[in-house]
Amino acid sequence: MQPSYQLAKEIPEPEKTDKGPMKNRPILFLDLETTGLNPGYQEICDIGAVLVSQPGLEILQKFERKVKPEHFETASKEALQIIGYTPEKWAGAISLQQGLSELAEIGQGAMLAGFNVTFDWAFLQAGFNQVGLPDPFYYHRYDLMSAMFTKYYDNNKFSRFSLSECCRFFGITNRAAHTALSDAEATYEVYAAMMRAV
Repeated sequence: MQPSYQLAKEIPEPEKTDKGPMKNRPILFLDLETTGLNPGYQEICDIGAVLVSQPGLEILQKFERKVKPEHFETASKEALQIIGYTPEKWAGAISLQQGLSELAEIGQGAMLAGFNVTFDWAFLQAGFNQVGLPDPFYYHRYDLMSAMFTKYYDNNKFSRFSLSECCRFFGITNRAAHTALSDAEATYEVYAAMMRAV
């Protein structure tokens, strides 16, 4: 399969940041909804993020943007159904360029975190390459699924270590699962609960 876009020929180098060492950087809890599972072929269509301080984990900013898919011919019908895509819900959607530019502005120098963050990162990397933006984040990323798997491996309340399982374990309500901001908020809340349990 051919990718549904041309990659930018030149991408600027990431800017240096002055947010200090890893422990002092803000954390950006991110979730993406996409039109399928194949980065570079299918597309980001919903971005949600929660920027929090360290060490206090206070919410500094929330971010939510619907992104207009450009190539419905590559979209998975199952993926669109899971995220509840309708033309009406995406009526005010913005371009990928604008969405990632705004995300980069609030996340500059932050440590990126997510639930199975490698999935989101693969789509982000493809997206930044597509629109010609540098990666704005700190070079270390944090995966909450891996942390929960490690910490609760022997706990028989877990089988899949999904976000929904983790929310149930800590008594967290994900108000709108499979929407980007709600999943990002739930990821942040699970992280905060896990850190309190340490």
